[in-house]
Amino acid sequence: MSAEETSPNNNPYTSFQAGVTATLRTWSALKTAVDQSWGGTDSTAKAEDLRRNIFVHFDGQSPNPKMTLYELEDNLGAYMEEEFGVVLEDESEREVADLIWRMYECCAKGDCTLANQVVMNAIQAEEQLKGSGVKSVIKNGHDDDDDDNDDDEDDDDAMNDNEDSMNSSTTTPNNEAATIPTTTTSSSALEYSSGYLFGGPPKPKKELPPPRQLGEAEPEKPIPEIDDDGFAMVVTKKKGARR
Repeated sequence: MSAEETSPNNNPYTSFQAGVTATLRTWSALKTAVDQSWGGTDSTAKAEDLRRNIFVHFDGQSPNPKMTLYELEDNLGAYMEEEFGVVLEDESEREVADLIWRMYECCAKGDCTLANQVVMNAIQAEEQLKGSGVKSVIKNGHDDDDDDNDDDEDDDDAMNDNEDSMNSSTTTPNNEAATIPTTTTSSSALEYSSGYLFGGPPKPKKELPPPRQLGEAEPEKPIPEIDDDGFAMVVTKKKGARR
């Protein structure tokens, strides 16, 4: 599955990356954690880091990934708990890990059927979500924000109604969505996998002043002014005069 052994127009690893993207996008626990910002303001970036870490250990350079199935399960569960504060009581990390593992095994043999099917199921689920009028948090990273301004409570109720169908269509490829074509071009798989998982690009972190270099003198702290009563005077910012 090495990129050196396949042409850009027929790369099973690209299909695997698209399959992983589809799996994470339709993982209810991750999607909800990002949508509700359970990981703080960096929730979107944390989801991207999770996908990036998976690609590091499943890099397509060898038929054997750099971690076992059980290690993948443990790492998914630990990541959700440490980064988003989510304890997966439904053990969904096992289903996600098993699907990622099977996709990698198949793509390593040149069989992209499962990965392509997972992508198609995810696309169908997303289209159904759009058809129901529910606001989607999934974008390809290039489109403008044209989502409807629906009421948040109505969105949450409708999303709950669609979660079961999305999960079943993603983690069980041999279901009613099997009527969808199971082949995709490498270019479409590349486009799908290169899009952001949820929303637009992660928000840039605030720039901090450069750290003090080793051996550099510590900057002098301002000396507080003491009033006649012996109290330190507090310097306040002057506000503009009201008009």
